[in-house]
Amino acid sequence: MTAPLIIILVISCFVALAMSGILFIIAKTYPKDIRSLTEWSVSALVLALGFPLFMARDIIPDVFSIVLANLMILIGFMVMNLGTRKFSGILSKTSRTGVFLFVATYVLLFMWFTYIQPSIGMRVATLSLFTLVVVFDQLITVVKALPKTTGRSLLVFLLSILIGVRVIRLVGLMLGYDQPMGGFDGSISQLALIAIPSITIPLGAISFIMLASERLRQDLEFISRHDDLTQCLNKKSAIDELQREIAHAKRYGNKFSIMLIDLDNFKSINDNYGHLEGDKVLVDFSRKAKDSLRETDQLTRFGGDEFMVILPDTDLERAILVANRFHDAGKDSQPIAWSVSIGISEWGGKEDALADLLTRADLALYQSKASGRSQTRAR
Repeated sequence: MTAPLIIILVISCFVALAMSGILFIIAKTYPKDIRSLTEWSVSALVLALGFPLFMARDIIPDVFSIVLANLMILIGFMVMNLGTRKFSGILSKTSRTGVFLFVATYVLLFMWFTYIQPSIGMRVATLSLFTLVVVFDQLITVVKALPKTTGRSLLVFLLSILIGVRVIRLVGLMLGYDQPMGGFDGSISQLALIAIPSITIPLGAISFIMLASERLRQDLEFISRHDDLTQCLNKKSAIDELQREIAHAKRYGNKFSIMLIDLDNFKSINDNYGHLEGDKVLVDFSRKAKDSLRETDQLTRFGGDEFMVILPDTDLERAILVANRFHDAGKDSQPIAWSVSIGISEWGGKEDALADLLTRADLALYQSKASGRSQTRAR
């Protein structure tokens, strides 16, 4: 083995170990729901442990320096793919039996082309083909499932490099170009294939850290804007959305309505059934209310058992139809029946103020409750 190859492998080994350690530390400090960092850390560690086996070629038995070393490369890529799938929320449809057969075929091919019909070219082709399948599957997952962010773009770039190198190597082998004379013969293609990890491993670690950071930022933003129990917008975010809706209506002359909603006799539900059951009622109402709304509508928890709905491009007549759906949903509530009182107000034009809009809806809600509850009033 030439000195440049040894240097490249040593660098790749230490880079992989460093990236594995960094990812592992970050995995311990990030929330548990971002678990993929652990798989990505293990992936880098497996790759790092494989490099010394390659460097020990002709010193230790071939079953370790060839078969096991190349198996660890494949396992490293598979664990990285597993982490990406967990992160994206799309688990593989391949059964454990299918995965076992995939890995077993890989090992058997390496055993065959090491001991039965020795062929360095076929071993390189096997490594390139099997890792190409895993990396391509990961690329499809990333493109389909992850939002377009900087971390995702960097990971796509990384995976494209890995795919490109393997395709070029396979095509070269098929055409008889730059055939390897030894596992580490110093050819251009072999040098490129071996040098790639020293670049792609830190690039991969950076992309994984960026993806995790972006996910964490999204989660924190969601928590800051939403009620923890019902997953509805909280009051502060509701007011912000309402102000934006007013600005939009002033600019384009659109109509919109709001409704204030109270769960009837909610205190009695808490007193008779307990606060945990009361929370279940709030969640049940929120879920059924969202099912009755359009994607553009905004359901918010104003506080306690009071909710507000923002209905863009909706006049009073259409808003009352939405309110009737809420009343119907309450009739089917189980195991604890609930009903709602609703007050509706329509935006009155450019001279209408936010405070006035809310006041009218609140007065309409008061009339609804004063008239016997489980009703809708509009102003």
